[in-house]
Amino acid sequence: MSAPRPPAPPAKASGLRRHRALLARLAGGPAPEAVILGDSLAAGWPGPDLEAATGCPTLNLGLPGDRVQTTRWRLAALAAFAIRPRLAVTMVGTNSFADGDGETRVIAGLAALLAALRAAWAPPVIVLATVPWRESPPGRSEADRLALNAALADLADREALLLLDCDAALGPDHAAGLEADRLHLNACGYAALSGALAALVRGA
Repeated sequence: MSAPRPPAPPAKASGLRRHRALLARLAGGPAPEAVILGDSLAAGWPGPDLEAATGCPTLNLGLPGDRVQTTRWRLAALAAFAIRPRLAVTMVGTNSFADGDGETRVIAGLAALLAALRAAWAPPVIVLATVPWRESPPGRSEADRLALNAALADLADREALLLLDCDAALGPDHAAGLEADRLHLNACGYAALSGALAALVRGA
């Protein structure tokens, strides 16, 4: 298996500012019962939809632009807060995929992220989201994305995680759940994922 990319901070100053804002929000608010970590797909999840799906107050710690290694770097700082969420959702990987990282490197990074998440907060339930359909970035194909998602399903099995299968949730017309950029989710897409997440959580 390829070695994971080492943890790295957000590449843009705006990302660092938003990260600091999330730290302040975690420090100044009540301890959340659930958290979501990841990239813009996580960050853009509407709060009411997310909390209806998790069934409890949920803190969105997503950050646009995150790669797996960025979420790992941010978690190291977030872990300073001794919260004990009963549910954690991770939704990160589409940007690493676009960067050209193969599935073994992405999976190695996610395995390290999961280990850090459990060491920091010990959530009894962790949901791992697959990479939703997207317009294939240069040098990548739909077969590459499907191979990554198959590897994510294997990781979920090995780590006893709940798998949020985004393709199954969004249905055969994947583009209907996406914005015009064919990358980010629209309201219909988030509604579909919220329904799938709710079903997972109810069955846990």
